[in-house]
Amino acid sequence: MSIKPTAVRQIVGIHVQDIEWIIALWFAIHGGDPAPEHLSPAQVRTAAVGLIRAAAAHLEPAKAKAVTAALGG
Repeated sequence: MSIKPTAVRQIVGIHVQDIEWIIALWFAIHGGDPAPEHLSPAQVRTAAVGLIRAAAAHLEPAKAKAVTAALGG
């Protein structure tokens, strides 16, 4: 009896990994809005600015620069 090797299939993603996909993945993993009630408004703003900066890094350079400028630097 001989064992035939099976073909290795390459995994091909069927979605674009954009910001909507990342947020949907977050919700799928964590089960909803992860913001705990004990965050101060300043902490919420800092987190939001960080998320926006990270997302803007994937835009065209001119648009990323405009987003960064709108965030205050």
